[in-house]
Amino acid sequence: MALPKIVLRGRKVILLSGYKDENASTGVTRRGVIVDAKDKLLIAAKRNPDAVAFGFVAGEWVASA
Repeated sequence: MALPKIVLRGRKVILLSGYKDENASTGVTRRGVIVDAKDKLLIAAKRNPDAVAFGFVAGEWVASA
């Protein structure tokens, strides 16, 4: 699976980790993503408004690029 892009605060960002494929077991082609600790991701995005990628490390979202 390629890295998912989501819209966060009006911008597309890439999730490097911290997500699960919603339809992995069903084989459905339309892809959905379940994000871990979405509230913490929103806080990290607010702290790093220029970031284009985020990773979930040790229970925290970190701006990666």
